[in-house]
Amino acid sequence: MAYFLEEVDISRIKPGLPLRIEVSSTIGFSGGIFKSNVEDVKNGIVEASMPSLSGRLVPFPAGMIVRLSAVDKMSLYVFYGVVIENEEEDGIPVTFFKIRGKIRRVQRRRFLRIKFVSNGMLEMSETGEKSPFTSLDISAGGMKIVTEARLNSDMIVRINFEFEEGLEFKNQEAKVVREIKEIENEKDLLSYGLSFFGVPLSMQDKIMRFIFKLELKSRGGNRD
Repeated sequence: MAYFLEEVDISRIKPGLPLRIEVSSTIGFSGGIFKSNVEDVKNGIVEASMPSLSGRLVPFPAGMIVRLSAVDKMSLYVFYGVVIENEEEDGIPVTFFKIRGKIRRVQRRRFLRIKFVSNGMLEMSETGEKSPFTSLDISAGGMKIVTEARLNSDMIVRINFEFEEGLEFKNQEAKVVREIKEIENEKDLLSYGLSFFGVPLSMQDKIMRFIFKLELKSRGGNRD
């Protein structure tokens, strides 16, 4: 299976692609996540339609660094940009972003999965009942776990789970997508597949980098 992250060139960012703009809060700007579209791409500069919020256009301050995500039918392209200017072209308010760093392609619904055993706690959304669990494998999109809790397919649970110091889920919602099997010689334990939802792209990136680091370590590779 291909790596979940692949560096690509700017030619993958094409006019018409939906664009997600993530902005951190700064003095005088509250930040947030905004929807836009790619209007044009030239010489390392992305021209995007100016997003709106509650019916009002949102011009970003020049010099602000933002996180951009463009989506086509199969992939997600993630990169950073710095705001150059806001102006109007052919009657359309637009913002110009200078691409900074590398553009990374993430294959949608094909996150790399790797064995990773660690403990966490899940809470059933409907009842509030809590139960410990142990992960068997993880990806940025879900995990396989074992637990004494009896869960049903399509049940929503909240999980608390630490990948490593400084990288953890707190009350992350997940859906039980399948019951796998009883664990041999452990009649009280059942195995389930969980699918995360509503995970911010920034968190997905961190999890994928963590998994990539684990994979390199398992292969005897070095971390950059």
